[in-house]
Amino acid sequence: MMDDSTVLANGLMLTNWWSPLILVAAFGGWAWVVSTIYDKDAARHYMPRRRWNMIHLGAGAGALVLVMALPLPFFVVIPAAVGILLADLLAYFAAHNSDERVPESHRWSFDLKKMAAARQGKKSKAQAASSTMVFKGPEGEVPVPAKDTPEFEVRAEGERLIQKLADARGSQLDILPLKDGAYGVTAIVDGVRQPLEAAAVPAARAVAIMDLYKAAAGLDLKDRRRRLQGDFKLGPAKTGATTGARVTTMGSAAGMQLSLLLDPEGQVKREVENLGLHENQLKNFNEIVSEKKGVVLVVAPPDNGRTTTLYSLIRAHDAYTSNVQTIEMEPQLAMEGVRQNRFDPKVDGAEYSTTVRSILRRDPDVVGVAEMPDDNTGKEVSKADIDRTRVYLCMPLDGAFTAIQVYAKAVGDQKAAAKSLTGVIAQRLARRLCENCRVEFAPTAEVIKKLGLPADTKRLFRKGGQVLIKDKPVTCPVCNGSGFFGQIGVFEVYPIGAPERELIAQNDLTGLKAAFRQKKQQSIQQAALMHAISGATSVEEVVRITQPPAPAKGPSEPDANPAPAKPAAPGAAGGAAPKPSTAVQSKPKP
Repeated sequence: MMDDSTVLANGLMLTNWWSPLILVAAFGGWAWVVSTIYDKDAARHYMPRRRWNMIHLGAGAGALVLVMALPLPFFVVIPAAVGILLADLLAYFAAHNSDERVPESHRWSFDLKKMAAARQGKKSKAQAASSTMVFKGPEGEVPVPAKDTPEFEVRAEGERLIQKLADARGSQLDILPLKDGAYGVTAIVDGVRQPLEAAAVPAARAVAIMDLYKAAAGLDLKDRRRRLQGDFKLGPAKTGATTGARVTTMGSAAGMQLSLLLDPEGQVKREVENLGLHENQLKNFNEIVSEKKGVVLVVAPPDNGRTTTLYSLIRAHDAYTSNVQTIEMEPQLAMEGVRQNRFDPKVDGAEYSTTVRSILRRDPDVVGVAEMPDDNTGKEVSKADIDRTRVYLCMPLDGAFTAIQVYAKAVGDQKAAAKSLTGVIAQRLARRLCENCRVEFAPTAEVIKKLGLPADTKRLFRKGGQVLIKDKPVTCPVCNGSGFFGQIGVFEVYPIGAPERELIAQNDLTGLKAAFRQKKQQSIQQAALMHAISGATSVEEVVRITQPPAPAKGPSEPDANPAPAKPAAPGAAGGAAPKPSTAVQSKPKP
């Protein structure tokens, strides 16, 4: 007969000691995968996170009920519970790999080599993904999200793109929708658009990055259709120094698109002496400014520096002794002493031309009219008191003579248009050759004749991109191998006096061109060739900027940046193939 203690001991031994350990390990491993990997993955790729969390909870509850409630042997319960948990994990695994929101590079695999490579890549990415910048929006500094969160990854990716843009000396970053639903990230460097990211960015990730920039600029994240614009400051967290960034977004049939412009004010602020005018052009430029009356047409194709030149003209007048005003839809630079009137058709209600007329009736000394959206604006400008008021009228056209024709047509009276004009300034932007790696060559007689160069032209330059260091060609450290560093303006500057006004009144553009040639005032092409002879740019650039401009694509800041264009093929100027430069000079100023 057994005593009570023996019976109690036997009664407590309901199962073996290792079965609970297996269950704890199974549930613990499943919970770790779901909470640490699957939940963050669903948030990162914008999968239905809440729904999958409910599925995971259901699977866990089902496995627990099977273990605790059903009177089955453990050798049956354990495999069944583990099977439920494993099925849940495999279901998400399959959904992850089949979801179109997950890019191909992020798909999972059971290949051990691929898994090892993915772990290494993830480790490197984790080391690189860090917040090193400060974003200061209209409401103060934008906080950095907590680490190990999808929001922090977006912040680190957004900072990486801006840093990559700065390292490439880019002025503008564009995130644009592609045909396949993904997004492309491009940059404008020295006036030419180029890819900033080699691979397309998944739509969900691109939208998250755009929302990051919009939030920093204080824009409405829910508004993905209207054109929105805002500014914020950014800079390295260590130094605290910041520079401006301007964010512009707008909707399209393919989705929202965004442009981020670095240092927008710095890009349009230039002294007259640094615009790229030749000596006689600078003299004519200053003569036009000093006359202080009449209408001066300021023209350039879109994104070729028109606003920069307008601001240089405005700033050449003393705003403290004169009444200087502008009317602009989007002012790009705050000018001290100048009254800058912003026109917003959605707020103001009146037409642009009506606002121009109102400003001209206030007896100003100088007025900069940044747009001519309709013919009525041209009419109002021609009616100004041209004997007492100087008006600078901007138009997005490709040359001085085209501008004269368009202005006269808008005014509707050839004689009235001619009477009001006192000058025309037209321009393009060309890329400057990098002085560290540009390559000198002797042009052939055929090239000299074809381009109309002086017969005594002994040398020209073309882009290099490489330098020799210890007799080994390496990428130029100044221009990063592009062969160009910065831009230079190419101008035609035509003061208009009584003889020229008479020719315009008669609509005799042929005679007008001949009159300017007699005064040895350069055309755009002639001014560009002079820059090529001096070594500031290349003949290929001359050909590129004198060809008809291509239509602009995507959002861009008006006139603050050059339009995207395809560079001319290297070697088009003739001569021997370029060799790496042997001199490494100090980095020139942009």
